[in-house]
Amino acid sequence: GSNYSFWKAQMRSFLKSIDEKVWQSVMNGWTEPTITVDGVTFPKPIEKWDTIDYQNSSWNSKAINSLFCTVTPEEFSRICNCEVAKEAWDILQTIHEGTPSVKRSKLQRLTTSFENLSMKDSETFDEFYAKLSDIVNSSFNLGEKILESKVVGKILRSLPDRFQPKVTAIEEAQDVDNLKLDQLVGNLQTYEHYNKNIL
Repeated sequence: GSNYSFWKAQMRSFLKSIDEKVWQSVMNGWTEPTITVDGVTFPKPIEKWDTIDYQNSSWNSKAINSLFCTVTPEEFSRICNCEVAKEAWDILQTIHEGTPSVKRSKLQRLTTSFENLSMKDSETFDEFYAKLSDIVNSSFNLGEKILESKVVGKILRSLPDRFQPKVTAIEEAQDVDNLKLDQLVGNLQTYEHYNKNIL
């Protein structure tokens, strides 16, 4: 109810862990099977469902059950009449992220925040990285992934002067374009910790 982006990331992972097709039912939706007789289309009687019909219905049922069981009563009241998981997911997404135009506006603000962020002299690296990670994760939850190489480059450009010897050493010894983010973060955390102990 209060932290949609956190819930969304967890739910995506949880639904995929049940079965990839459960997640696909949320993304692509599910339509009740139909049959056409004499040019007229109507819902297929459940006793005439085939294996595929049952499987597709099952993926949707697992997804909608998961959504119902992982929201607050207030959020549940918004989606309790939904029978299709995609419909419930889309309702929550629109309520908490806004319409496509609102999402674009939020992404633009995140892009500006990403570009303007730099580490202050008074900050630890972990404090700076937490702010950067929040921007990266928020962007991902709105549907736009920031490439790891871009995050690596941003970190190297945004560090204060006290990190410059380490940045120079990394740039000389590593192919920065292929440097893993976790490797860079670990190196910088170790460097900061080592220098603090010396002081």
